[in-house]
Amino acid sequence: MPKMSTNNVDVIKMIGKYLDVSVGAVCYNTDKVPTAVLENKNVEGFVTIILSMVSKCGTASSEEQRLLTYQWLEYISMFSNQAVANSTFAFKFLQEINRALQCNTYLTGQFLTIADVALYYIVYPLLEHMSVAERDAFVHLCRWSKHIQAQPRVCNNRPPLPLNAVSLSVLAPAVH
Repeated sequence: MPKMSTNNVDVIKMIGKYLDVSVGAVCYNTDKVPTAVLENKNVEGFVTIILSMVSKCGTASSEEQRLLTYQWLEYISMFSNQAVANSTFAFKFLQEINRALQCNTYLTGQFLTIADVALYYIVYPLLEHMSVAERDAFVHLCRWSKHIQAQPRVCNNRPPLPLNAVSLSVLAPAVH
């Protein structure tokens, strides 16, 4: 399984573009924590930066959805870099996400959140390098990816992933 090529700093930049929020310089500090400049203030931490950008957009969501989004962003932050470094871990990472999406259309339930967008940017390079047959092992993740890439702002000038539509409609129909 090839390694993912998108890191947390790249994801922060892509989310800034997705939200149309200026992120300023984004880099890792000496403690290897993502750092960005938002409105002339240093903001540290993957989740803190993303949630700060979302708050600037005034996106409305329920308390439960905000908490689940926070939880998923923490999960992505903690485990995506490990998945980049270790293909066995990457496979387990994708399996866990696939399992979580078995009963949900999106990560937090039935609505697209910034956690979905962040995760899409993380898993896209990995799924892109898999064969269609390899992707079939992650049928719920692929169904979710199909929903996400149907959002034009999310794709960020990337071509949609070719997914086995027959498998998706039979094995992982949309959950509502």
